Amino acid sequence: MKQCFPYKYLIIFVVILIIISLTISVLFAQTDGNAANKLPQFFGFWLLPRVWIGAIFCLVGLWILMKSNLTRNLRFIFLFIIFFVFAIFPALPLGKLNYGMGIHPSPMCTVTKPFPFINAGSTVPVIFISLLVSMLILTVIGNKLFCGWVCPIGALQEIFHRVSLLDKLKIKLPFKLTNSIRITIYVIFISIIFSTGIGIYDYFNPFEFLHWQFGLFASIILSLTLIASLFIFRPFCYLICPLGMVTWIFEHFSFIKIRVEKDKCTSCNTCIEKSPCPSIPSILNRNKLRPDCHACGRCIDVCPENALKFRS
Repeated sequence: MKQCFPYKYLIIFVVILIIISLTISVLFAQTDGNAANKLPQFFGFWLLPRVWIGAIFCLVGLWILMKSNLTRNLRFIFLFIIFFVFAIFPALPLGKLNYGMGIHPSPMCTVTKPFPFINAGSTVPVIFISLLVSMLILTVIGNKLFCGWVCPIGALQEIFHRVSLLDKLKIKLPFKLTNSIRITIYVIFISIIFSTGIGIYDYFNPFEFLHWQFGLFASIILSLTLIASLFIFRPFCYLICPLGMVTWIFEHFSFIKIRVEKDKCTSCNTCIEKSPCPSIPSILNRNKLRPDCHACGRCIDVCPENALKFRS
């Protein structure tokens, strides 16, 4: 029997998170970021509150998943918290209270913006490499924890996918198709950067909307992403996101991930039918190469035999 998650812990988590967030932000702001200068520049960026708070979210998600306590309703609550903390809170006029929480550079920028610098013969700013490494470390610790427990665009897509009125119209695209499209776009992006200097991802980056300037193009891209999310689980993540592609590679080296206990599994396929992502068949077959798993915990929650675990 799976135990229900004690929601008082969620309240405690939110309170502690707020205290930590405000404390770190204020302390960091009072130094005007100079505290980072006491460390090598690469590690100095890890003092940004957005990095530490993101790590906290990942570790909390990891703990809940390993305890098999992530219910559908609890995940829904966390999705809203993730979006608020990493998309709305940084944009609020709070002065030093949200210092260091800004969305710039966005997660996508860490795997796209270095190429224009390389093409121009310039040194790639360390912040891109530093933030990317921090996300990859979290991905290796626990399967795609950053994408599943920090990314606000990913959270928003999941929220829209929950619209039950359209359940009959929801589809799961073949991963070979979505991954081929995602890889092809990235290859085209690199080719165009080095031939023309134009970064095509600048034209369809939904993170640009999170600057809350409501530009026409950014609004259109986000709108299309959310409309697609009504029918497809995390469409931007699977079809376009270059960071999603990179973390997909690294999640194959994750220490902790979804695993099946074959002695308990009855091949009822409940997890395949009720989970929104395309990775479950590969997990059940223990394939070495498998689709992105965004650590949403749905398969663990619906398994009647408790055969799926998030473990090492």
